[in-house]
Amino acid sequence: MNRGTSRHLHGRAIFYTSKSKKYLINTSTKIPDIDPFNEEVRKYVRKERYTRCTNLGLLTYIEKHNGLALLKINTSVVSQYSLFEINCCYSEIYRFNYQNKSDNEVRYSPCTQFKDQTIISYPFIKVKCFNWFRYVYSNVHATVLPTKHEVAHKIDRTNRFSVLVIGMDSISKLNLRRTMPKTYTYLEQHFHGLKGYNKIGDNTFPNLMAILTGQSESQLSKSCSKKGKLNVCDFIWNTFRESRYVTAYAEDERGTFNFNRPGFGDPPTDYYYRPYMLASEELGKKLRYGMTYCAGPETSAERVLNAARDFSVSFKGVPIFGLFWMNSFSHDDINMPSAMDEMVLEFLSDSSLKSSLENTVMMFLSDHGFRYGDIRLTRTGWLEERLPFIYIYIADSFKKKFREKYENFMVNTKRLTTPFDIYCTFQDILEIGNYSYKAKKSRACPNCQSLFMTIRENRTCREAAIDQHWCSCIGHNQVSSKNELVRQVALYVVKEINKFVRSFVEGRGCSTYALKDIVTGGMSVYYSNENNQTVRQIVVVAETSPKAIFEATVEAYTMSEQINFRLLGDISRLNRYKGNSYCVEDPMLKKYCFCHRVAS
Repeated sequence: MNRGTSRHLHGRAIFYTSKSKKYLINTSTKIPDIDPFNEEVRKYVRKERYTRCTNLGLLTYIEKHNGLALLKINTSVVSQYSLFEINCCYSEIYRFNYQNKSDNEVRYSPCTQFKDQTIISYPFIKVKCFNWFRYVYSNVHATVLPTKHEVAHKIDRTNRFSVLVIGMDSISKLNLRRTMPKTYTYLEQHFHGLKGYNKIGDNTFPNLMAILTGQSESQLSKSCSKKGKLNVCDFIWNTFRESRYVTAYAEDERGTFNFNRPGFGDPPTDYYYRPYMLASEELGKKLRYGMTYCAGPETSAERVLNAARDFSVSFKGVPIFGLFWMNSFSHDDINMPSAMDEMVLEFLSDSSLKSSLENTVMMFLSDHGFRYGDIRLTRTGWLEERLPFIYIYIADSFKKKFREKYENFMVNTKRLTTPFDIYCTFQDILEIGNYSYKAKKSRACPNCQSLFMTIRENRTCREAAIDQHWCSCIGHNQVSSKNELVRQVALYVVKEINKFVRSFVEGRGCSTYALKDIVTGGMSVYYSNENNQTVRQIVVVAETSPKAIFEATVEAYTMSEQINFRLLGDISRLNRYKGNSYCVEDPMLKKYCFCHRVAS
């Protein structure tokens, strides 16, 4: 699919998103700041209730003491499970060779019985308890067990600052304010928000990989084989590990690198929590809005947050790089984050976590806003999909040692920023801690830079490697869906989708789309520097037959008295397509394929 980028154009733009005069960033580049409870979205907002995964107390837990990890039975709740004597055993959870397998299976060692408590030496264990008649309890536990070699990394960490990244999928800064007001208030008080943080790709993979590799999705398709394991990708955590950092990665259901992707052959980080999360889901799932809310007796999200806290606390004083990502309460419903507001607040304000951040840069962020459903068809939904939230905590020790860098960072909180800048910031942190290390530039955005270096106030989306389709700085007048130019653009977009689908061998199993209706359209007018030729940018949302809803940003310009069109980035799919794309495997094709109906 042709993903051209626009020429540098000048002229006025009327915001497609709001008539508000308030702005998130108000420099030469402007992003509107709108009311998260404005009239057009208010009808989609509701409060979800937090519910526990079990009404019983957890029968087992892990406690650390004098460098040992103790698996203990909570004797105070035994009577909740059985009036008879209970016996328990534990098994190690481990991976096996995944070079020729998908990273979706785990194995267990034989179950070893214990009484009251026992010392464990495995990072992930499964516990089963039973009375004379039946099993009454099962759970899995994760714990960090630092080795002497890892602890030795404390030596000479003068300027080596830890990095802890906590992510929640599909939450815009507007939706964070709507659904998690307690968390939002805490972040505003104790962290620094990037007001102009703009996504660079459609879904989690391109936005997270921009942070972790500094590359675009098209670059990754060449440097990381689609069929081979993803270990070959140039992840930033590899560089941190080479610089004597202890690394970790955890994610709950789906898995950014496993959902329609090959996963990892070898563990990508020192502490890789996927076996633990898979084993937790084997205990039994409880779904809410199609998401694995409960994995056994605990919520999936709390498992990730508990792992993040344990990792940070266990390596207090040791340089770490940790990525902990949650999908299980935010990916499929725009209101479900409200159920987790107090739980996330409890994590962020936990005293043990806070005390472990003395030499840490902690990032709490999302990848993009909500991408589907009726709210996405509003003008507010158009804007907030492009503006995920991001808050950053910077340790006082960093502020004192690198005052100028910190001052630059504060300036940048009101600049246009992207995931590529986060990658550059990681590179800067590596260079700070190792004078022999030379920070690398982002391959996808050579002009992007660390947040500790001042970003120009007139930075454009093009300079920040943001395709015009995702750019929140350029607005559009809403125009009639009956406008002839908008109709021509919609026909062009459908034609481009069909062309893209046919470019895959797998695409033979997909239907050909026809334009059914134009849901909405928006238009901006600019004037080219080159020859004063009028150029328009059109945003169109089109419904097709078979049923799908697509959104695209298209440049329309006249040449030789003929109107020409060019896509300015990806084409978004605004309705869910999981049930329609079952016949193809390629993750990019899935977004556009509508499989032929199977004959009855």
